[in-house]
Amino acid sequence: MGRLGWVAVLAVGTTFVMVLVLRQTGKSDAAGFFGAGPLLADLNIVFEVILVLGLTLGMFLARRGNIEAHRRNQTTWVLVNLVLVALVMVPSIRTFKFNGLADLRDPGNLATWLHAGIGTLTVIAGTWLVLQMHELLPAALRVQRWKTLMRATLAGYWIVALLGLATYRGWYAT
Repeated sequence: MGRLGWVAVLAVGTTFVMVLVLRQTGKSDAAGFFGAGPLLADLNIVFEVILVLGLTLGMFLARRGNIEAHRRNQTTWVLVNLVLVALVMVPSIRTFKFNGLADLRDPGNLATWLHAGIGTLTVIAGTWLVLQMHELLPAALRVQRWKTLMRATLAGYWIVALLGLATYRGWYAT
């Protein structure tokens, strides 16, 4: 495993351990540094902003022709995102009460459900691309025009990050 491979393992492992330690010690619900939400929500916002910036850096790596660095970079960020989704976002959305379509008139509720829906599609697309990049998908499941899917997925990550900020504001700042 090369240096970039170890960076991926370290990033994913650190994210996983950090979230688990915060949950196990009861500090995940402590006051956050943004002042409005709990510590884990604030950290998640910071990590998601870093994540989309990292994925955007990966796009520039590909444009420069450094495909191996692009592949490792994108794989790292997609895996970090999977950890954050599984350990932070899924448990959070499970606490969200939805009483019907009328709830979507509230901008905070609408942002939350758009974030969850578009986020789910983006996670699936990002994971699919990583599996394809590493040739782990059967030939029949490989996307032929995957540059288009890569661009759409990066746009999806940005949209989800912005909706995540709106969701945070709706949950904690109002």
